Amino acid sequence: MGAEKRVLVVGGGPAALEGVLALRRLAGSRVDVTLLCDQDVFVYRPATVAEPFGLGEPLRYSLEAIAGDVGFSWRRGRLRAVDVPARQVGLEDGGTLEYDALLLALGAAAVDAVPGAIRFAGARDVARVRGALDELSPGAPSRIACVAAPGTSWTLPVYELALLAARWASERRLAVEAWVVTHEARALDVFGEQASRSIGELLERASVRLWTGSRAVSLQDGRLLLADEGGLPVDLAIALPALVARPVPGLPANADGFVEVDDFGRVLGIDHVYAAGDMTARPLKQGGLAAQQADAAASAIAAWSGAPVVPEPYRPVLRGLLVTGAGSRGLRRDAPLESMDGAPWPSQKLAARELAPYLADHPEFLVGT
Repeated sequence: MGAEKRVLVVGGGPAALEGVLALRRLAGSRVDVTLLCDQDVFVYRPATVAEPFGLGEPLRYSLEAIAGDVGFSWRRGRLRAVDVPARQVGLEDGGTLEYDALLLALGAAAVDAVPGAIRFAGARDVARVRGALDELSPGAPSRIACVAAPGTSWTLPVYELALLAARWASERRLAVEAWVVTHEARALDVFGEQASRSIGELLERASVRLWTGSRAVSLQDGRLLLADEGGLPVDLAIALPALVARPVPGLPANADGFVEVDDFGRVLGIDHVYAAGDMTARPLKQGGLAAQQADAAASAIAAWSGAPVVPEPYRPVLRGLLVTGAGSRGLRRDAPLESMDGAPWPSQKLAARELAPYLADHPEFLVGT
């Protein structure tokens, strides 16, 4: 057997950890895996949607503990550039790391999609949303608009925000009307007609008003302005972000700055460099799909290392879990909502082959905030 192949995985989200776990399982001792990340915890972002409403606890896992358990090296740092000919990466602190194969899962940058609205992109925005909810007047009717503007491809959290807001208000006996305002032609369009019909019925039962085909532009003077449609009077607007690329010096990218990859996650035109998740040019940015991309890349790297593995190309299967505050609903494309009451949560929130069961099995790696 030859020397171990040095595999460097860069990132701190689900695709990076999925890739590490898949590599350890598929390639074993044939690879020496290092995870480069600019933080010391893995934040379980899908669960943060419930936190502003007091229904979820922050879920943050120690990367050091996971590294020690799984058997990979963890290095805290931030990537600056990739030197493809030298097979090394440069770090912002001036250091370098060498690799034989490189898997990048750097995500994308969340920017405001609706100026004036409160952005909700995960843990960093929880306190701001919670504060805005607390400021709603208890004695006057209020409208909360949960907004998915054009440029937001993964819209499921906007439905969760509206349903959770409606339940939060009902429990406090507040006169709050919750809205979903989305650019989609129908509710959760990406999941198909059956799921769309089911979620429409769910919204109706929860007294959440649905505005489809509405392209939100900005929030000004208490009005949510829509392209070509005037505006809607609201007291609070919470908008999902738009995602923009964070180009990596040394890597090719398309006109929007995203990285083109093949079905095994290989960066087009470059040997031994792979990418997965939101940094790639694939249009739908979603954690479960990012994990599936990482699985494909890990299988290709494992086969290259000499492991008895047949590489599995990326063949996306879209799944989701809708959190309502009154149970959860499983989602699959072209299928109605499925009750998930009694099923493990939040491990099922992120449909990742390696990462979901691993986190469910290791609650001892949770750390305080």
